[in-house]
Amino acid sequence: MWQRLVKHLMILETGLIDLLLALTLTVQSGNMILISCIHVQILRCTRKYQILDMSARMDDSQYSGQTVTLWRAMTELLIHDTHSMGGREVMKRSWRKRLTIGICLMMSIAALGGCSGGNGSTGEAGGDGPTPISIWMSMNTNASITLKSMNEITAIKEWEKKTNTKIEFQHPAVGAETEQFNVMIASNQLPDAMFVNGDYAKLFNDGIIIRLNELIDEYAPNLKKILEENPEVAKQLKADNGDIYAIPHLRLGEYKTFGGTFIRQDWLDELKLEKPETLEEWETVLKAFKEKKGVAAPLLFGAPPKMSTMGPAAPTYLEAYGITNSTFMKDGKVVYGPIEPEYKEFLTMFHRWYQEGLVDPDFATNDQKTYDAKILSSQAGAFFTFIGGGVGRYLPALQETDPNANLTATQYPVLNKGDEPLFTGRSWEWSSSGVVLTNSNKHPEETIKALDYFFSEEGHMLKNFGVEGLTYTMKDGYPTYTDEILKNPDGLSVAQAMAKHFIANYPFVGEDDDRYNEQYYQLQQQKDAAVLFSKYSENTLKVGLPPTSLTTEESTEYSKIMSDIGTYRDEMFVKFVIGVEPIENFDKFVDQINKFNVKRAIEIQQAALDRYNAR
Repeated sequence: MWQRLVKHLMILETGLIDLLLALTLTVQSGNMILISCIHVQILRCTRKYQILDMSARMDDSQYSGQTVTLWRAMTELLIHDTHSMGGREVMKRSWRKRLTIGICLMMSIAALGGCSGGNGSTGEAGGDGPTPISIWMSMNTNASITLKSMNEITAIKEWEKKTNTKIEFQHPAVGAETEQFNVMIASNQLPDAMFVNGDYAKLFNDGIIIRLNELIDEYAPNLKKILEENPEVAKQLKADNGDIYAIPHLRLGEYKTFGGTFIRQDWLDELKLEKPETLEEWETVLKAFKEKKGVAAPLLFGAPPKMSTMGPAAPTYLEAYGITNSTFMKDGKVVYGPIEPEYKEFLTMFHRWYQEGLVDPDFATNDQKTYDAKILSSQAGAFFTFIGGGVGRYLPALQETDPNANLTATQYPVLNKGDEPLFTGRSWEWSSSGVVLTNSNKHPEETIKALDYFFSEEGHMLKNFGVEGLTYTMKDGYPTYTDEILKNPDGLSVAQAMAKHFIANYPFVGEDDDRYNEQYYQLQQQKDAAVLFSKYSENTLKVGLPPTSLTTEESTEYSKIMSDIGTYRDEMFVKFVIGVEPIENFDKFVDQINKFNVKRAIEIQQAALDRYNAR
């Protein structure tokens, strides 16, 4: 119908060409075949000078790039045929061929640019306006206290100005992050980018995200420079085949350990005891807390599933035996800690501590609320917590009721005096989290440019310190936080004020700055802890598995095996410690883990480690 209408209209005065052009410019770009028909009919019924005139007006129009591109391509093709094959009559005879070519061109343009609807992408940029970029990311707890979206963060607003972008953060509901992520992936309703910490190779193989190597080479000079100057970081970031899938969150500074065991220093002083280093010294101190202070939980910790780790106090003391409660490296080979003989020694000791009342009798049922309550009611003598959000919260609260209360960091425990701890909680330079670009991203070049800004000097300062004059000032070359952060007039804590204005105290694209930590840790106890925990952090590189990459098949198989093993391990840990399961049954415990095929899990990790070392 449209073809006949256009053809008959063209028989009339050539001034009606203007009408047809206007019609073309008002048709929705999603109706690709209709636009193609209109274009072909205009071209096949029009003389060369009229085509050129319409092309000039098309260039001056504000219509979408898809239609203009199609028009130019078909015009060039048809004018070329007019010159070389005798003009208008040839055009008439081959119009079906031209229609087919035109439709193919439009389909190709649509495939390259993406459709205007049907996914979570924010669409096309308009003219010289800001490029729209949507980013899926969980909302940080501290930021959520004062903000509804990360779009409201001061640094994000400044980032948009500096990069000519319009960022739209998409936040999943708290507690439903994994579920909503899976639904988003399954429905293919994808944003332009996602901040994730996951199986990047699987996301790529499933067609969800794209490879970034060429985009980084061309559009991310700042990140490219960092990777060239830090080959070990590049090794961590790359997949086994050399692909890069994420724009990373990096920690290249001195501080890479952010938590450990803290003890009531005021009690140590009162009892004239030194900070414990060996397990034997720990036992002496815990007994004193139990007998002389009368506390219910000399050593406080929690266990799965209420708390996501076996302590993490329990692994801290396990690691004094030179193993941990998962896979690790021993003499360069992958092993699984709970089936090693040292695990039985640890369980024997911890069971004795439990019987003697040296560990919290409620460890198996503790959740975060009861954990906090025991610390704040002075019923806990030692416990694991983080330097920033833990000590920064617990110590001031304790001192409100007891001005003499004091917390101090203890070194990761060892078996023998003079030994150095191996497991220190040290993170790798790449935190394994970063921003990926989805296959729905219509502006990959602009997205990469915008993300790379955070690796520039200016962007680095914005990420870690915010806006100069508002959240920090330079004093003798040192970026010093203002009272807006350190003494917030609205009563926000340091962590909350930071989260309102910039993205330093939780992972995001860019590199962390030690000068942030030096000021985030306001208390001297925090500053001392950061130094103490970092003292032996490099030892972790000898035993900790690097960020290896599993194939899709390996990942599926490994996850299934380790899910079964992890559940069983955690259940048996509780039973062994409280005495429901006698230590004499440890060999049966190992046999059951072997039946879960832990050998295959170790083989998978060993193969991944070998590939990593060969990168």
